[in-house]
Amino acid sequence: MKFTKSFDDPNPIPSKGINNAVRLMKNGMLFRYGYINGGTNDKHTITHNESEVSRLERAFSQYTGHKYVVAVNSCGSAMFIALKAMGVQPNDKVFTNAFTFTAVPSSIVHANAIPVYIECNNQYVIDLEHFKEQIKQQPDVKYFILSHMRGHISDLDKIKTLCDEYGIKLIEDCAHGLGKRWNSEDNEKNNFVGHHSDIACYSTQSHKILNSGEGGFIATNDEQLAAYCILAAGSYEQLYKKHLSRPKDDDLFEDIKLYVPNFSLRMSNLTAAVLRPQIELIDERINSYKEKHDRLITILSDINYIHIPEPINNAEHVGDSLQFNLVGLDEDKINDFVKRSAEKGVKIQVFGIADNARDFRNWQYSFDEMPDMKNTAEIISCACDLRLPITFTLEDIDLIGAIIKEVLDEVTDSELTMALLGQPSN
Repeated sequence: MKFTKSFDDPNPIPSKGINNAVRLMKNGMLFRYGYINGGTNDKHTITHNESEVSRLERAFSQYTGHKYVVAVNSCGSAMFIALKAMGVQPNDKVFTNAFTFTAVPSSIVHANAIPVYIECNNQYVIDLEHFKEQIKQQPDVKYFILSHMRGHISDLDKIKTLCDEYGIKLIEDCAHGLGKRWNSEDNEKNNFVGHHSDIACYSTQSHKILNSGEGGFIATNDEQLAAYCILAAGSYEQLYKKHLSRPKDDDLFEDIKLYVPNFSLRMSNLTAAVLRPQIELIDERINSYKEKHDRLITILSDINYIHIPEPINNAEHVGDSLQFNLVGLDEDKINDFVKRSAEKGVKIQVFGIADNARDFRNWQYSFDEMPDMKNTAEIISCACDLRLPITFTLEDIDLIGAIIKEVLDEVTDSELTMALLGQPSN
């Protein structure tokens, strides 16, 4: 058996996005604050304020339920601006996950702050007991970027309670959180992830539900934070008035605009033109991911050497990728499994091996001494990551599952045979 499709395929751009991009390239109006007078869309006449980026921000706000949205050039930029908006100063400390992507601690370093890492547990989310310990040991830390790494959602209610109790300002890294829900008993409805924090940050990098190659959003319900983020992202003079998803009190901007650095991290109209038609596809894409994700879990769930953690209570997991732990295999066997899978066309990476950008030990720009994250190191040493592009079919998923089973049989049978012959197995 061999799988022949690519695991690196991003979500395709719909024809509306392609047509929007072509139109923009023809008229050259790529700057987010530029516009072409007149014109109509399906619903109403387009005014001079309605650039592609402004219209995208409004559409994204309507989907997530946030009052204010700012489009920027990456989720990393969104987190950096969020930290600045929260008031982070040089050498302030910021809590964050020990298991996440390098962009998260990098945004903290970019803000001249110092990451303080929190262990993950075997569900790939924040270890609440370790978080409580760190709060008590380091009471001076008043900021927290909580990463929903690979879409695995921590216990948001308990984290929010702790942050409120100890005066910690919370930012959610929703790079993998778009469209996922958190079900709290005290909520009137099932809320999207991204509403427990003061600011939520989203990604539109190619391997996300929304694909523009690079891009991101800052989302908030706080008008003062929104005003700061709009200015910091690259609005100057009175260009903030061109934002559709903004606080309408101009004084919020006028009072602070001379004191907010312009970091020029704007999204361009070309990026927004590609993205805007994808908003209406989010739910469809989520359903497609969920169907394939659940199918593969069913296939792999009865394999002795594989453990797939359950999401925590109240968290909805919608996987555009699957994470699982290899159990009972040493490092050589894990490497053998990865190599043999690749030879059969199934691309799997292990988070805690080699130079993976999701291994905290490779973030040496962020610390002077290696942080003591024994639990996280142990978990990611056998944690596998398998992308499930939307272009895959259920038949593809069946083949991938069969190949994984076959490779594990080969790896473990080899070990058993060597043991029976009394020979070392590598």
